[in-house]
Amino acid sequence: MSPSLSRRRFPAGRPRSSAAVAAVVTTALVLTACSAGTSSKGSPKGMGDVLTFGAPLSPPSLNPAVGDPAYSAFYQWAYDPLVVMRPDGSFGPGLAVKWGYVGKGNRAYELTLRKGVKFSDGAALDAQAVKTYLDYQRSQKTGSAAGLLVNVKSIEVTGPLTVRLKLRASDPNLTFAFAQAFGGGDIASPKAVGKPKSLDNGTAGAGPYMLDASQTVAADHYTFVPNPHYWNKDRQHWKKVTIRVIPNSSSMVQAMRAGQVQAALGDATTLGAAESAGLKVLAPPQALTGLNLADRKGTASKPLGDVRVRQALNYAVDRKAIAKALYGDEKLALSQYALPGQSAYDASLNDTYPYDPARAKRLLAKAGYPNGFTLPVLSTSLVGLDKMTQAVSGQLAKVGVKLKVTTKPSANDYFVAMVSGKYPAPVIAYGLANMATLHVGVVNPQGPFNPFHTSDPHLDALYKKYFAADEKDSAALQQQINAHLMKQAWALPVVGAPLSYYLAKGLTGLEATTANAGVPWLTELRQES
Repeated sequence: MSPSLSRRRFPAGRPRSSAAVAAVVTTALVLTACSAGTSSKGSPKGMGDVLTFGAPLSPPSLNPAVGDPAYSAFYQWAYDPLVVMRPDGSFGPGLAVKWGYVGKGNRAYELTLRKGVKFSDGAALDAQAVKTYLDYQRSQKTGSAAGLLVNVKSIEVTGPLTVRLKLRASDPNLTFAFAQAFGGGDIASPKAVGKPKSLDNGTAGAGPYMLDASQTVAADHYTFVPNPHYWNKDRQHWKKVTIRVIPNSSSMVQAMRAGQVQAALGDATTLGAAESAGLKVLAPPQALTGLNLADRKGTASKPLGDVRVRQALNYAVDRKAIAKALYGDEKLALSQYALPGQSAYDASLNDTYPYDPARAKRLLAKAGYPNGFTLPVLSTSLVGLDKMTQAVSGQLAKVGVKLKVTTKPSANDYFVAMVSGKYPAPVIAYGLANMATLHVGVVNPQGPFNPFHTSDPHLDALYKKYFAADEKDSAALQQQINAHLMKQAWALPVVGAPLSYYLAKGLTGLEATTANAGVPWLTELRQES
């Protein structure tokens, strides 16, 4: 779900989460204070040439091949992506200087790599190293990266610095997958791929930094020092970067106010507090947040098997009121599966489900539930999603639908319960970018946010056309997919929750927007000159 509940990772044996899932999930860990002072440069307290970055959760593994976009803040310091997604949504060079489809039908994709790049262990980045890593990544049974490359049939080395991916079917999502948001292009050294356990507790990337294990305590703080082999010394803005895991969103703001942390992943529930503390706040809308009406077959909850019931739930919720109450801005209200500025967004769809509890009751009655029904819901206290569940519950109760809520406090417990198929309507926070990224986790019958494995022939046909389409035809097809998902009421979207970053005064370089899925290139973070 994107840094939304779309940003996290599971240990071996746990289910694969999505990308998209661009949502930032927090876990309860203890804040360990660090000393603060004032640098000779007059920088914010505790900075100087050392940066402390706050993150709300820690990765069970540092290996991006078995990881999840939830932990992008940990990968990015050590792993440059193949391509970089810019703030306007376009793509620029990373480890690759040229990329894209070749030949007819978009059935082959080629990468040309940057010359003279080395991994932190001294190994050279060449075409064979990229093939070795991508083949390793595709073979993984956990994590979200393998799912991003599901359409890759084979990988060929076509030159010292060129790699060609042959595809089973056209896939418009590959470039996005190779950018920093999803981490499919976070290439690790072939030496480390031969010893994958070393990637769990260390790093072997071609990024500007590498993990210093002697200054790291797992689940508490992670220290990165400059990669001596990095190809562009001008991008090594810090002598040391420490990621400190802070459990509680209020504690995060307090740590920044005290100068213990200079930049952090924020939380939509503390935006006001961060602004009051004088922090620079970046908070682009990023995640579809609401209830995932996942049991569309009526397996665990018979009422949800009727599209009229799912539509009724959409009419029964006052999205603007909830957006105002929870996030302080009714403009964050969302009823569709795309955000303004994205290709799939269609402003005319905003009137599909106006707040109309009387209409909701009529639809429930026609479906055979004039007195409503009880709906089991899976919730979590992460990133305030329990508050979202409570707000939705109060409004659905007015039309007779009572939520029976089970709350899981940790990210892993939530995901394990969600994919179990026991909960017909889990709360969701899924990072939005395009209809291809939505397919990875939500629409794909095997996607982690489709735990009842719903398939829809009409939707499949639309996706087939979309995946094979040229860019000029893509937007219209994405809007058709969006409209069909709304008609079938696959979910109960409520808000486009912001993905937030907090910066101390004196920092620059971070550009998070809806267009780049709210995931900036963190290693551009630096002091103002």
